[in-house]
Amino acid sequence: MAGFCNACGAPMGDGVRFCPSCGKPSGTEVVPTATGSPMFTGPTPPSPPPQSGGALKIVLIIVGILGLILILMIGSCFYIGYRVKRAAGDFASHSKPYTGKREPCSFVSAPEAADALGVPVQDAVPRGSMGCDYTLGTEGNHMLVQFMWQGGTGMMKLTHTAIQFGGKQTFTEVPGLGDEAFIAPGNSSIMMRKGDVLVTISLQTAGVSAESGKKVAALIADRLGD
Repeated sequence: MAGFCNACGAPMGDGVRFCPSCGKPSGTEVVPTATGSPMFTGPTPPSPPPQSGGALKIVLIIVGILGLILILMIGSCFYIGYRVKRAAGDFASHSKPYTGKREPCSFVSAPEAADALGVPVQDAVPRGSMGCDYTLGTEGNHMLVQFMWQGGTGMMKLTHTAIQFGGKQTFTEVPGLGDEAFIAPGNSSIMMRKGDVLVTISLQTAGVSAESGKKVAALIADRLGD
């Protein structure tokens, strides 16, 4: 089957290894076409690289979204910290610090508590430096008086906030008792502030009335001083 030289294109016979025209060796297989024309097969061209642009865009989008979320989280942390710091400043005490004695049971003795409450008081037992436990009557009811020696002003501000959100019926204000005082819902306790000291008298476990509790609170307020 006749063919052509792949160097100069001259016709070549079957089995001829060198071109009779240019003398170049025939290193490429001569393949006839379907119409009888020769077709030379050269090196196979490399396949084009797979298109990776779409995947790269997706990765970049995901990285961008994660970065945005991270920025929002960091910003939220700074904002929350700012709000907490501001709230702490709003509730900070501006009252004169209490410098007197911190002996809870020394403010109202057991006999004085009995006179104020109208019931026998067996004893008054200190509970650390923050409270005094009065044992009442023959059934052994207990009235716990707790002292918050500093930060009472801020705590009362929180109480005012609770009143605003919960309605005026939640706490009952007691005028003329200390610097300010409230009776908690259900007459469960009395909260009284004198200066920066907050005093809480538990009434629910004592089985005494709010009026009796106010008498005890008045004694404490007088002895906390100005």
